[in-house]
Amino acid sequence: MKKDAIIKIISTHRDGEGGSESAEMTVTGTVTHNGSESVIEYTEESEDAAERTSVTVTDGKTVSIVREGEFSSEMSVERNRRHHTFYKTPYGEFTMGIYGNSVTWFRNGRKSVLKMKYTLDFNNGYISENSMNIYIEEK
Repeated sequence: MKKDAIIKIISTHRDGEGGSESAEMTVTGTVTHNGSESVIEYTEESEDAAERTSVTVTDGKTVSIVREGEFSSEMSVERNRRHHTFYKTPYGEFTMGIYGNSVTWFRNGRKSVLKMKYTLDFNNGYISENSMNIYIEEK
């Protein structure tokens, strides 16, 4: 059953040159739990465009993040596994690699937390080490 939720996303990116950037965003969205799969859906609104994002957590171990909009991608994050995908921008399409270092999913009643750590590369060149924490509170 789909439920309305408050979703807080905190992400950190560290590049290979020692630079670091963090972002935090709180949005409204929905969460649906179906047995071993949970789907979190929300829309990110920026000055440039609205990006629709769907995050699917399967068995608490594999995460699929689908972004639709001006910048589109479909990322899979799975512990100790490398996945490849395309990252589409208005300027062209890039090959993106994602290596999952860790994925943890906690669910306790109306509250859930998804924590991921992964590295990114574009066209086989290392870009950054990343972490993303998604906090969900069902209404």
